[in-house]
Parts: sequence; structure tokens; C-alpha cells
Amino acid sequence: MNMNNIGKFEMLKIVNEFDATLIHLYGLNMLDAAINRFEALTAYDEFQCPRKAAEIYGQRHGLHLQLA
Repeated sequence: MNMNNIGKFEMLKIVNEFDATLIHLYGLNMLDAAINRFEALTAYDEFQCPRKAAEIYGQRHGLHLQLA
């Protein structure tokens, strides 16, 4: 991902949204799911939406949806 196109505050916003979506969908935060910021930003680069990126990343890596 070319991180020069976005600023540090936008990167923080993306990572926070990605983390919040993981918690909502899978009941795990990025630390518990062993996802680093670079992986989250790379997934965001592919989908251009932090929520969709977290959903697809979780599915690809075998996380199970939380039943709520």
C-alpha cells in the first residue's frame, strides 16, 4: 500500500474503524486476532472501505462471526 497518499490521522481513523468492525462482527480486536496495522491498511487498500476490509479479512483468515 502506498501510505504517502493518506495522512497519519486518516490512517488512525481507518485502523480504528477496522478494529471496531472486527469487534462488532467477530468479538475480537486486532490484537486478539493477531492483525497488525499494516495488514489492516493493506486490506483497506484493496476494498477502500474499512468495514468491508475487516469483514473480508476476517472471513479469509478463518474468524467466525459472533452470534449476538
